[in-house]
Amino acid sequence: MVRTKSGDKPKAIRAATIGEVAEVGSTAVSVNKIAKRADLSVGTLYRYHATKDDLLFWVFKQVKSDIHDAMMTAARGKDGAAQRLRAMWFALVEYGFAAPRDFLFAEMMSAEIRDGFQEDLVLKQMQSEVLAEIQAGIDSEVLVHAPVRTLEIILASPAITLARRASIAGVEMEKRELDRVFDLVWRGIAQVEPTKV
Repeated sequence: MVRTKSGDKPKAIRAATIGEVAEVGSTAVSVNKIAKRADLSVGTLYRYHATKDDLLFWVFKQVKSDIHDAMMTAARGKDGAAQRLRAMWFALVEYGFAAPRDFLFAEMMSAEIRDGFQEDLVLKQMQSEVLAEIQAGIDSEVLVHAPVRTLEIILASPAITLARRASIAGVEMEKRELDRVFDLVWRGIAQVEPTKV
């Protein structure tokens, strides 16, 4: 059996963890099966991560960082809250289309309550940056006056559903249909017409 080269181990561990969790869920996932899928010994995997929870959190944080970076990069250089939020929304959907198993992994892990996940400063910072973008939309009177977290749910839920559909069923929507979905979401939360976005 050919073993994974040293420099490839973190990447192999991440891919194996995502694959295994996507198939069986995080509660049923086995470190032994992850190691086998990564073509590593269990001992090698435990040299990188002390526990299964440490491993799951490490991968979760990486995927969440990737999603956040994609959203914030898309928003960078856009004028105004409306353009920035639109760019972030499409980046979230496109990430789900481009990396459906990663996205599904993040969604599955987000649904679980784990102390380390909720208390992590990096994850909190990413969340606060997204909420700040929404708050900027409220402050500039682009978005309706409503609780920031409510607006986040309204914006994110359709994007998450579309990305989840891509992950589970392999179904991606055409750009025209994505635009239509975004426009309908936008009408529900905006003071500015979507055609002016």
